[in-house]
Amino acid sequence: MNKFFSAVALIIVTATTIIITATIPSRLAGIIPLESIGTHPVLGQMATSIDLPTFRSAALSEHNMYRARHHSPDLTLSDSLNNTAQAWAERLAGNPNGGLQHSSPSQRNNAGENLYVSYTLEPSVDPTTLAKDAVDSWYNEVSSYNYDNPGFYPETGHFTQVVWRSSTQLGCGAARGTSTNQGFNYNAYYVVCHYAPAGNILGQFPENVLRP
Repeated sequence: MNKFFSAVALIIVTATTIIITATIPSRLAGIIPLESIGTHPVLGQMATSIDLPTFRSAALSEHNMYRARHHSPDLTLSDSLNNTAQAWAERLAGNPNGGLQHSSPSQRNNAGENLYVSYTLEPSVDPTTLAKDAVDSWYNEVSSYNYDNPGFYPETGHFTQVVWRSSTQLGCGAARGTSTNQGFNYNAYYVVCHYAPAGNILGQFPENVLRP
């Protein structure tokens, strides 16, 4: 499968301050731009052919597999978080400029948020594979996390939210958009996951991100 991906993690540093970090594989630098989505009123206009129940079940299983490694309890699916995550996935998919940007705190009810997009020339996507690829990409930042100096690092914000011990609920959404780069028309599959309570709180890393 010909595909690219990028991801964005949300880091909450105080109750009122948010820092956004964006990461993209170096091989894609200059190919897939990260751009602001603006204020396009597209919620609900981008239909998705993704099997959402299968996608969400796979995303939950993948999260809980990784959380078990770090002594964190299982997450449970939340309908309200599914709804906010799906709304934002559709918003991203409907943006004609493409790219990734976080929702506002009010749009996700102050939940934590991880974002991912897969660009592919394939006409469809397997929902289980999409969920696994997204969660795997977030978790794989574990190799850069410093347990001897716990805290926020821009390169590990996805991982720490995935395994954050105090988060108890998960909601995920996925939607298909399109992207044109260097003359190729890609299908862009956007994944959004919301977490409650939100993770990545400064001062709370030692008790929430445990060694395997």
